[in-house]
Amino acid sequence: MINLFQAMQAFVKVADAGSFAQAAANLGVSTSVVTRHVSSLEQHLGIRLFQRTTRKVVLTEAGADYAGGCRVLLAELEEVEMRATTTSKEVAGDLRIVALGSFSLFRLTPLFADYQTRFPQVNLRVTLTEKRVDLLEGGFDVGIVTEHMIRSESLVVRRLINSHAVPVAAPAYLAQASHPHLPADLARHRVIAAPLDTSPHTWVFSKDSGGDESIALDASFTVNSMIMQKQAALGAMGIALLPLEMVADELQAGTLQRVLGDYAVLNGDVAVSLVYPSREFVPRKVREFIDLAVGYFK
Repeated sequence: MINLFQAMQAFVKVADAGSFAQAAANLGVSTSVVTRHVSSLEQHLGIRLFQRTTRKVVLTEAGADYAGGCRVLLAELEEVEMRATTTSKEVAGDLRIVALGSFSLFRLTPLFADYQTRFPQVNLRVTLTEKRVDLLEGGFDVGIVTEHMIRSESLVVRRLINSHAVPVAAPAYLAQASHPHLPADLARHRVIAAPLDTSPHTWVFSKDSGGDESIALDASFTVNSMIMQKQAALGAMGIALLPLEMVADELQAGTLQRVLGDYAVLNGDVAVSLVYPSREFVPRKVREFIDLAVGYFK
């Protein structure tokens, strides 16, 4: 029976070295052993992995594709072995995180505190932003952002939370401008929103008893921070569409009131995801943070 792990390992060594003899030397075995492993693998797969000549060894198209998959599997196995034998005290260094500022301020501090309690030798370097970000170009290990903020390609994206958004306003504003009863009434109100390049000024309302209704809005105040949008709403500057959990305390205290409560806003939800580069090897400090974050938001 073929030893698939050893055969893969020998195959990748030959692919990297371009030579059976050099691969054998790197593995500390004879050339015949490496040759046997590769031949067994070709028979197992039913494909030719190399084109062999007297002077060189070249990967076939199928072999090149298979080599890439083998490298990923071997790297993941190496990581599993490392995680099984490495203690938490050896998880150290800087962990660079980019996060949505509005979300982070009221959800992520307990997560960061828990992580540093577990791994005190890791320094968290957190950057808060509301703008689109290139994770790789910015040198970040992991991001906790909305999906529209992601510019990098080849990232792993794992949804953490989908925060339902609701329109809210301060009692003082509503006392002066009156409560809107229908979505169309918003045309007569001051609206607080994100800039057009990050969020359309069209809110789509839905009601159980009727169909959807799209309302185009001319915002009187735009800012690329949900924190400031919330503060503007508290300052009676108009009606803002904000994540429910972000304004839950203010709604309970009465400093903000929900408007058009019979309607749901279909395009206002804020989906926050965990993103990180798709690599063959993820450092343990990053993997531990990913696992902790996923568990934290379950």
